Amino acid sequence: MRRSAPRFLSRTLSRALPRALPRTLLALALASSGLTALAVGPAAAPAAAVDNGQALTPPMGWNSWNTFSTNITQDQVIQTIDFMVSRGLVAAGYDTVTVDDGWSLGHRDGQSADFAKNADGAMQLYDAKRNPVSGTDGTGFDLTSGHLVPDPSRFPSRTVNGRTLNGIEYLSWYAHGKGMKFGLYATTTYTTCQGRPGSLGHESVDATDFVTWGVDFVKYDDCPYGPKIIGPDGHDYYTQGEGRELTRSIYARALDFRRALDAASAAQNRPRVTLSVSAQPVHTGVPYLLAADDPARTDPVVVAAGTPARQAPGYAPTGVWCGQVANLCRVGGDRGPDLEGVLYNGQLQTALRYPDNVRPGSWNDMDMMFAGWINPYGVYPTTDDCVCHKPMSDDESRAEMSILAMMAAPLITGADLRTAADSRHSDKGVSWTTGITDSALAIYKNTDVIAVDQDRLAKPATLVGNPPNSPTAPLVLKRPLAGGDTAVLLVNQDPNYARTVSTTLTELGLTGPGYTVKELWTGATGTFTNTVSANVAPHGVAMFRLKALPRTVPAAVVGDGRYHGISAGGTGGQALEVRDTCSAPDGSPTDINTWWSWHTSEQWKFTPNPDGTVRITDNCDTPTQVHGTLTGGNGPGSAAWVLNRYDPNSPHQKWRVLQDTTTGALIITNVATGLALDASQTAPTSPVTLSPANPAAPGQAWTLLS
Repeated sequence: MRRSAPRFLSRTLSRALPRALPRTLLALALASSGLTALAVGPAAAPAAAVDNGQALTPPMGWNSWNTFSTNITQDQVIQTIDFMVSRGLVAAGYDTVTVDDGWSLGHRDGQSADFAKNADGAMQLYDAKRNPVSGTDGTGFDLTSGHLVPDPSRFPSRTVNGRTLNGIEYLSWYAHGKGMKFGLYATTTYTTCQGRPGSLGHESVDATDFVTWGVDFVKYDDCPYGPKIIGPDGHDYYTQGEGRELTRSIYARALDFRRALDAASAAQNRPRVTLSVSAQPVHTGVPYLLAADDPARTDPVVVAAGTPARQAPGYAPTGVWCGQVANLCRVGGDRGPDLEGVLYNGQLQTALRYPDNVRPGSWNDMDMMFAGWINPYGVYPTTDDCVCHKPMSDDESRAEMSILAMMAAPLITGADLRTAADSRHSDKGVSWTTGITDSALAIYKNTDVIAVDQDRLAKPATLVGNPPNSPTAPLVLKRPLAGGDTAVLLVNQDPNYARTVSTTLTELGLTGPGYTVKELWTGATGTFTNTVSANVAPHGVAMFRLKALPRTVPAAVVGDGRYHGISAGGTGGQALEVRDTCSAPDGSPTDINTWWSWHTSEQWKFTPNPDGTVRITDNCDTPTQVHGTLTGGNGPGSAAWVLNRYDPNSPHQKWRVLQDTTTGALIITNVATGLALDASQTAPTSPVTLSPANPAAPGQAWTLLS
């Protein structure tokens, strides 16, 4: 929700609205409306999760608001598109450019003048006789009609191939010609946050126009202006809006627009449009005015989450329901360039609460990125000392992007993505450019971090350990990735001091023997076997991608040309031997017995075969035993014996010998059956047999005695 130009950014100048309302009973209010908390009239069919086939990974791109607010022009958008293409941002995935609030005139083409507003800045509504009404009882009509009109002073029409395109349609055409997508701003309310016409009541007309113009992405905001509302029970609901803003939930209004977009796309045989609900409502609805058939009342996800007293379903928090109706879901308020807005006490804590809203086609939106943003209103701290305009350092920019990537959030920036010449400003005798620096641009294009954000598993990060006990305490995030990798982010929330941030594989829930690791910002590689740790700059991060080392590797004894004694686990060091030693006849079975280093019947050589398997032979050289080959039986419980005869085509005489990377133990399995060499009994001279492979069976773990 953007209520004002960002001179001090939205959190400073936005008209204050309550973030939470008391949770007391609704009995009086509901009784006065003829509704009860459970009996809400005819049941509406619950909405299915959004299925428009869009945003299967988190969208990436640019939005005009943070740098230009309502002063955005067609030329500035073209400059941005050209820069993003030429400097590799589009190739990196930032493929959508969106024009935010302020692009349209203050009236539709059915009127000749801007619509009337009341003292609270809301659109003036009227009754059936065209008398002005307050609308706070849920009644009133919007008398405007027609189509939204791009402001021709900033978005002039242009002729392309003999056809006249309005200024927005031209930008869509231009973006598509550069291999990009085009996004546009609208609202669920009668007016936009900056007082232009909203789409409430005009959903079909606006959606049809947007699809006709080639819009691919809609940022759908929510700005309910109006006086405060005192309910029948005397409760102060604060500002909640007017008219249909009070009788239809944000859930329902967003659903209406998405359905209108889908219908328009189908009618024009065009791709469906990505919808972003870009407001986390600070208001909570007036339950006694919400229509009995509002779909939020019966949506199973909303019902299961419950709705606090004196609130209405389908408002805050969007993290509960928004993925049912839209592709992107703002889960927090507007952010500024201070990193705190995305740290734990900012939007991170909120995003962590709603992991179930994250899936292909539905993403928790943590607001636009400020990485690389430079204050367009003055030079900090030369001509503008407001801390609300202090740019992020590169360390902070890396931290912001890393947190968003870990949470699978959209990567949509509000930085000035134009050349230094196009983005030049002057004020009070000082000249500067707001164009993004090369170092910040490199941050945006980090392919390893982008890959984490776009990971196809679509599982957001979780917090490791307890929540931080102060705003400056460090924190650790863990995100599972497709293919079994794990991303780990160490965050130093302290703005002033570097500190060591660490965790362990156990705390991360990682049980592998060890992990190869790449630090995604420096490119450094290494191995973690216990502790994951780094010295992290103030307001900085260390971001790692961990890949489990294999639990087993080809055993080192294979092909070394030596004879070795091997002992089964749990047998007290007893060795594999030819039963009755080297004087035994050909075809004798094997057993375990006391280890004697000079007994050649307890010595074995592991010779690689051309096909990658292993031949295992004893060290006997007698009339009856001549380097016999270890041979497996036909099924579980069958004996392992030695034969003087070797058949290179027999899988029973071939083995796979792997070594556990943690314990060093050998795991020996027969090629013919896949069964493991096992000393399942521990008494001396107990037979060695074949058993189904079981990592927990001690008799299948063979250790070297020599």
